[in-house]
Amino acid sequence: MNVLAIYDYPISKKLARCIRAMLLAFITCSVLPKPALAQIDALSVEDTIRAREFALGSRILFSPDGKWLAYTIIRNHAEDADVARRAQVPSFARGADVYVANVATRREKLVTHGFDNWWPAWSPNSQYLAFLSDRDGSGKPKVWIWDSHIDTLRRISDAPAGFRPLQWAPDGRQIIFSRDADSTEPQGLASDGEAPAPRPQRGSTVTVYAGTNRPDAAPWSLASYSTSLEVTDIDNGKTKTIVRGQIGTYKLSPDGSHLAFTVAERFEEAGSQQILFDLRILDIASGKSQDAIRNLPLVSDGSGYSWSPDGNYLCLRSAGRAVEYFIVSVSGAPPRRLIDNTFPAGLNPREVPLWNESAQKVYFVEEGQLWSGDVASSKIEKIAQVAGRRIKQIIRCSDDVLCIVNRSSVLFVTHDDEGKQDGVYATDFKTGRTSNLIEQGQCYTCILDDPSIAASPDAQRIAFIVEDATHPPNLWLCDTDLQSCRQVTDLNPNFNPHLMGTARLVDWLSDDGEKLRGALLLPSDYRPGKRYPLITYIYGGSHLSDRFDRFGLAFVGPLNMQLFATRGYAVFLPDAPQGPVTPMLDLAKTILPGINKVIELGIADPNRLGVIGHSYGGYSVLSLIVLTTRFKAAIALAGDSDLVSYYGEMSDDGSAYGIPILEEGQGAIGGTPWDRRDKFIENSPFFYLDRIRTPLLIAQGSKDTAVAPFLGDQTFVALRRLGKEVLYAKYEGEGHSPAQEWNYSNQVDLCNRMMRWWDDHLNPP
Repeated sequence: MNVLAIYDYPISKKLARCIRAMLLAFITCSVLPKPALAQIDALSVEDTIRAREFALGSRILFSPDGKWLAYTIIRNHAEDADVARRAQVPSFARGADVYVANVATRREKLVTHGFDNWWPAWSPNSQYLAFLSDRDGSGKPKVWIWDSHIDTLRRISDAPAGFRPLQWAPDGRQIIFSRDADSTEPQGLASDGEAPAPRPQRGSTVTVYAGTNRPDAAPWSLASYSTSLEVTDIDNGKTKTIVRGQIGTYKLSPDGSHLAFTVAERFEEAGSQQILFDLRILDIASGKSQDAIRNLPLVSDGSGYSWSPDGNYLCLRSAGRAVEYFIVSVSGAPPRRLIDNTFPAGLNPREVPLWNESAQKVYFVEEGQLWSGDVASSKIEKIAQVAGRRIKQIIRCSDDVLCIVNRSSVLFVTHDDEGKQDGVYATDFKTGRTSNLIEQGQCYTCILDDPSIAASPDAQRIAFIVEDATHPPNLWLCDTDLQSCRQVTDLNPNFNPHLMGTARLVDWLSDDGEKLRGALLLPSDYRPGKRYPLITYIYGGSHLSDRFDRFGLAFVGPLNMQLFATRGYAVFLPDAPQGPVTPMLDLAKTILPGINKVIELGIADPNRLGVIGHSYGGYSVLSLIVLTTRFKAAIALAGDSDLVSYYGEMSDDGSAYGIPILEEGQGAIGGTPWDRRDKFIENSPFFYLDRIRTPLLIAQGSKDTAVAPFLGDQTFVALRRLGKEVLYAKYEGEGHSPAQEWNYSNQVDLCNRMMRWWDDHLNPP
């Protein structure tokens, strides 16, 4: 059972407000006839929290024969369940089920029923669908398979599995899976970023953390990468270990003779989140591995490489301050860098290079353009670009191979930064002609990581998720010419009767003259000329206008902004870029002029303005309300007010997440408290809390590992001491993200609490 602690101050103001409301209600009811209530088609909080959704981190997969389509759907992102049982299940998989759809009939089938199921993977012969599941009740994921021929489920092995995706061997009789090291004991962080086991004294509960004579500040422990890779036989369940280490990702070569995997070695430097990885290649037959390339900056999961179809080469993409591409041979020859291929840090860090069938060329996206690299000469050339559009992803027919449509065309996903919409385009390699296949003010890449769009092995169909601000996401199946499309899923039919708020883009100039934009969600009952209470959702350093075509604009569950729009509120998500050194001032110079613009448009009521943010957005809220008294109410979810305290936050394993955030990340201070002491204080709302005149609701999970709970305590204690109107809701046992981690009851409570807060302060009777 979860416990919610509520801290409310001052009581006298709340009591006085309640008494006034009760008296007004008594007088009105005794004198006047009861008026007819306005019929507002508001989304139900319970339905919104229970909404089915596609699992983050999962994929859409065609079976090799093209007859089936597999995908993963969350029944309820945080349904009430035994927390201990689900300790080894990633948050994106809790309450997840695996579905398949018949491509010909579009008929859906629920493969799994209950528990947590994720990472489906088709066998080469399309008979089996393997996936991870804790459905045996042990609380530990195991490898299971569904037999499409006889419609049965069975567990393959008793060995607990890790959270990484599954890999089938080419013979279709073996599966490779990860098995994480036991991490139930707390681990101290050593100076090199490794996490040795603690050395408690007999009878003592002490954990000792050591520092040395060189700087170190790992944001998390690399011990979390510790795993072994196991191979299991689907017929007899026999399992053996093939490699151990701090493994990021792994990929089996097309012929099954070699296994490539990345190993997390260390952080690039103190105060950095950039991990340096080694790429290693294991010869399956001999059991010997070689270092193909060392100390290369990659994305946090160690991905970014692909196998050539013949299994002789790998192409690897670095992901540090500059992007580079390398060709690696399994023969042990030194890696080769593609000539003239250094690009600035990319917008799509998880994009992997793709090969053509002959293994002579690789294709990749950089700077919003499509490029190719010749393996023999190491030269690169630009293949395609689209005026006014940014190429985001290449559509592939398999993990590592380019999809060729109509024998000579390649498909790719674009984004229109001006219109805030995704599209699908095709370039013909023979003629060089680029054509627009679909672009309808929708988002196709808002939910799934690369790849967001799946193509059938025969390049005849594509499947992707479609959504916009008004319509919730659903899966669609189309021919590759995008002329014939059919909807496969209807995840939330209870949303269909509701009149949702519509979105529009708003432009303005910051105080420094920079052109900025914001996504404005109008109330579902919007009428031109009428002014509405405005809720501004903020997150410093981001361009939230990019969420213009996301259903509900912000996130799922409690942070689906349609909850507010269907209750008569306008919701505004403004761009809020920040430069180094002055993050607090930059927030005021970018966001406040945007709110002024919405008022000038005649939409927002200047006397009914609210502001809300989560995580760094919570910090952003606190920063704004110490700089202005314009807001009548504010909500800070998991936000901090003191950068010095956040800098000193430490997790049980000794890691210090706040240091790289403030030194090099979104905190934008650009140094340590010792060399930028004044800037740390100047940009900490804590030291200006006495200026606040805005009623504030604070919400925090007691097990938050990103923004430690003591930071919420600190802000509340200070405001209570100052006699400010503040309400503190602390949710026992909950983590950082209400939308992805909190249980159902606490999500509902948070939703209702936010609604009451807005209604009390922005919609007075």
